[in-house]
Formats: sequence, structure tokens, C-alpha cells
Amino acid sequence: MDILSRLRVLFWGLVIGLWGLFMYQYMNEDMSILPRFRIGKNPFSGQPQPSPAAVLKRNLQRPQFQTPPAPVPQQPAVPVPQGSLGLVKPSADIKEIPPAGILAEHSADEKAAPRPASGAGGEAYPEPPEGFAMKVTPHFVLYEEGAAVSRELEETVEALHGNIMLDLVAFSPWSREKKVFIYFAGSQDTYRRLTGRPAWSGGAASLSERRIYLYKSDEAFGILAHELTHIYFDSFFPPSNPSPLWLSEGIATYIQSERGFSTPAWLSENLRLLQDGSGFKLSDLVRIENLQGADEDNVRLWYAESYSVVRFLMRLKAGDAFYVFCRNLRDGKPTAQSLYQAYGMPYNRLSSLEYAWRYDLKTGKISGLNR
Repeated sequence: MDILSRLRVLFWGLVIGLWGLFMYQYMNEDMSILPRFRIGKNPFSGQPQPSPAAVLKRNLQRPQFQTPPAPVPQQPAVPVPQGSLGLVKPSADIKEIPPAGILAEHSADEKAAPRPASGAGGEAYPEPPEGFAMKVTPHFVLYEEGAAVSRELEETVEALHGNIMLDLVAFSPWSREKKVFIYFAGSQDTYRRLTGRPAWSGGAASLSERRIYLYKSDEAFGILAHELTHIYFDSFFPPSNPSPLWLSEGIATYIQSERGFSTPAWLSENLRLLQDGSGFKLSDLVRIENLQGADEDNVRLWYAESYSVVRFLMRLKAGDAFYVFCRNLRDGKPTAQSLYQAYGMPYNRLSSLEYAWRYDLKTGKISGLNR
């Protein structure tokens, strides 16, 4: 090795050493906060292993806070009066949307790819129910109760679509050709007569049919943003390998809050709990695929953590890293491998992601999120 090569090795050795010293000093003062995190031990370790639903029932050493009101009990559906409205008959994969509460996960049957357009001339649009007007926009077929579809509804949904596509355009290329059907009733009574849904239902959605049923309320456009995200994002995954529940609900809550400007009231409180060290281990969070039977406090905390992790991943690295991560999951790769191939080191394990995410919750220094 000649003298020039030796000098190069010495120079780069000094550069790497100084960089390591700088990073140690930069992070040392903040690393002291991490031992105070109160992470519950992995409830899946050891035998026998409890089901993912059992994890949600546990209080993972988090502070006590006021229990939200219990959901309204389900009531029998109101029969449809003869000669009033034409009853829409959605397919079996329809999902109820509770008002002012947690949006329940999609069923396995509902996680199906959008159905292809019928007929050589394009997709046939259903006729409007009695008492509803119909309007075709660039991305939707709108059905609104009344003499005409309001300009406000048309502009709102198209603006919402544009906002959502800022994050999801790569996941739903079909949206350039196929439309989403939105039924917007003027009242809950009309909505129930139209759909036959129960009294507690705040809306309904079907991914495979690309349909959303709503009625005018303070929550309507928040529900719309959340459910449109499911239609656009979940269709990226095949029925044989549907989107992981934490990822699907996390990104839907993210879009609802960040792009739909309709942040759920319970979200900020649960984000504070996460900042204080509460929550689920990520290895448990990603395994949960059924929220049935879980207490509402833990479900809200699970939603908030899913949202927070998704937000961290979406802002962690510029470019298409989040898309690559989702594509790897779609293709059946394990979560840790998908993470590493998209984001590189040090994100080669879920525990590494958890460490960085919780550090960022306290400091915002990795993602640059404003607190």
C-alpha cells in the first residue's frame, strides 16, 4: 500500500471516529429517557400462548384514565316501509361503522379486490334510490337525498380524494378508471330505511363493491375519509393475503386525521399515554387481527399506537420506502424483512423499530415531527 492509500485510510478512520463521537454525545442526553418506558412484557412468550384478542384485554401497565362511554347496544333493524325508498341490497361483506366510536376491522370477506367493470363499454352505475339525485364526478358516483347533488358535497369529496392521493396514489391505480359509490342520506331515518342497518350504525362500507353509505352528521366526512382510505389502500393487497389490521387501521386513522382534518376525539389522549410509556409491544401489535371482545380502553390505545407507528414510518424516510414496505408485506415477506428492505439499518427487527419510534415519540428528532 503506497503512502497515499495509507493517508486515505487514516483520514476516513478519523472521520468515522469523529462522527461516532458526535452521535454518542448528541443522543446520550435523550437516551436516558428510555429506561423509564413501562413496556409490558411480551404476553406471547412462554407456553401456552394466549390469542391476540387476549392481549387486547390486558392492561399493559398503563396509567388509569376515564373509561369512554360504552357503545350503544345493537337494536333490531327497522323494517322498510313499502313504497317509500328502494332498499339497497349490499353484499355480505358490508361493514357497520359505529358512530363516535372505534371503527371495527374489516372482515376477511370484505378484504377483496375491487370488482372489475362490467360490460365492454365500461362500468354500469346503479340507478339512484327513490328520492335521491345522482351525479357522476371524476372519481365518484354520488347519490344524495334531494332534488340534486349539492355542489358542496361534490367539491368536498373530490378535494378529499385529492388529499388522500397525496399519500396513496401508488396503492390504487385503479382509481383513475373505476369510481367509488357514495350514498349520502339527509337523515339517519332515511339511511336506515335505505340500507336496513340498525339504529346504532353510523355508516356502512363495502370494499369489494366500492360503496360507502352515510347520512348527514358531524362525523360523516371523518367516516368518509377513513373508509375511502380502506377502499384505496386495502385493495392493494390480494384477498389471499389481506393488509395487516394494524397497518390498515393505522393508515386509515392517519389519513382521517392528516388529510381529512377529522381527528377522533380519543386520539390525542391515547397518544399522550403512549408518550408516557404505555402501549403494546410491536411484536404483539402486529399479530392482532381481531378486536372482538376487547375492552374499549385497550382498543382505543391499540388504534392510537397503530396510527402513531404508521405516521412514523410514513415520515421516517423520503422516497418510496413506505410503499416498498407495504409491497413486501403484500408479497408475503415477514414484517422484519419487509422493514429492513424498505428502510435499511438499523430497522432490521421490530424491536429496533420500537426503540426508534418510542425515542421519536419523546423527542421528534428522527422523523422531524412537530410536537
